[in-house]
Amino acid sequence: MNRKTGVLTAMTLCLLLTGGQPALAGLDVDLGARVRVGDDADLFVSITSRYFNRDSQVVADMGRRYSNPDDLSVALFLTNRTRRDPADVWRFRERGLSWWEIGVRLGVPAEAWFVPVQRHPGPPYGKAYGHWKNGKNSGYRMTDADARNLVAVRMIHEYYNVPVSVAMEWRASGQSVRTLMNKEYRQRHGKVASHKAHGKQGKQGKGHGKKK
Repeated sequence: MNRKTGVLTAMTLCLLLTGGQPALAGLDVDLGARVRVGDDADLFVSITSRYFNRDSQVVADMGRRYSNPDDLSVALFLTNRTRRDPADVWRFRERGLSWWEIGVRLGVPAEAWFVPVQRHPGPPYGKAYGHWKNGKNSGYRMTDADARNLVAVRMIHEYYNVPVSVAMEWRASGQSVRTLMNKEYRQRHGKVASHKAHGKQGKQGKGHGKKK
């Protein structure tokens, strides 16, 4: 195999492993005056539509189906991974299937849920990462809480370009992905003075606790 062929093969493998999605290295920008930054729902729709590269109206329509913003994020994650219509995911959810079961039915591999980490994470991520790292996926059923946590961590990490460990720390606070994403946006872009930092995060963002 010559060098050119080897490079192309490696690129193809990377695309297959990522579902054809481009690698993200920080998508955060000032969304401008068109976004009602003081409106939690509107701001989250704008951030989420940018992250998932979906029309904001599509995201807003999906949001009316999912009362929990964490579930909305998981649904968007699955539709983006599989290129399936949002209605398909909703129908599975209406039938009572867990997020893990829906992912399996749509052909989402177990590794797609996880963001690589340098060391084994603690609660609430340890059990899920333990199964993945040790290859114990046979018979494994991820809980909805795990699915929500993992998608939230991925969003924070990729959108704001913060270390995975920091994203995990923020999420472990128990706040919803909407609260976390909106809070960081407001603190970075200074739109709402009432949302002040609760600690310094250096260049990685502010207000979600100090990096350990």
